Amino acid sequence: MSGNLDAEQVVSTKQFATIQKQSCVIRLLEKWSSLLLMICLLVIWEASVRVFEIPAFLLPAPSQIAELMGEEWPLIQMHSLATIWAILTGYVTAVIFALAVSALMIRFPLLERLIMPIFVGLQSVPKIAIAPLILVWIGAGMGSKIAVVMSIAFFPIVINTMAGFKEVDRGLADVFRSVAATEQQMLFKLRLPYAIPYIFAGLRIATTLAVLGAIVAEWLAASNGLGYLVLSGSFNFNTARSFAAIIALAVIGTVFFNFMSWIESRVSWRTGLNDSTSQV
Repeated sequence: MSGNLDAEQVVSTKQFATIQKQSCVIRLLEKWSSLLLMICLLVIWEASVRVFEIPAFLLPAPSQIAELMGEEWPLIQMHSLATIWAILTGYVTAVIFALAVSALMIRFPLLERLIMPIFVGLQSVPKIAIAPLILVWIGAGMGSKIAVVMSIAFFPIVINTMAGFKEVDRGLADVFRSVAATEQQMLFKLRLPYAIPYIFAGLRIATTLAVLGAIVAEWLAASNGLGYLVLSGSFNFNTARSFAAIIALAVIGTVFFNFMSWIESRVSWRTGLNDSTSQV
């Protein structure tokens, strides 16, 4: 009898160990699934280019792109720094302007009714159509790139900030008013903390839009930046250089997005919000 029990215990122990190994493998696959998929796609890309002998000016192989990035790294780094500076400057300007405008609109509802339709109308117009006007008004250079980035990144921050301000619990607002709290105290002690998750949702959306804005400005009129490098490569049939610039843009956008998600996890006070949309 005891022998049967020992045998069952051994079997159950082995099953438990097997289940643990399987769950460990599943967790590793879930954690590195994006990287594994990317590697598979790169292998397919490399094999397809070599098997079908696709010309490099049409579609370079990943190995050719990596080789060019190594050879022209100082050039890519120089243009990347120009784009990063335009993105950060325009983004910070958009954040400051959007938060200030949102604070004014929540304080004066008439102001919201007056200018919000204008913001919506401007957002409905493709920025590729507005960017040439910005270039005419400001001129080619860093100033126009910052203005285009700000015009694109501004809208989602305003919309999400206003949504957060309006989600304040009415009971809490009544409590603040009952103790004669000023509008400034209402804003900084109640509305702003309540709106933090909404604000960061807008900030995360604006990170990718800021990258897009910088590229739009560099396409139209610029002598530096990754957008300029993409056009330069396509005009000279140096497609590998264009792909290298696109990869650098993807890295910049991903790092910027995850950086904002990291800040959100440190600042947000109501909930961790560690959902799938806050990590890439």
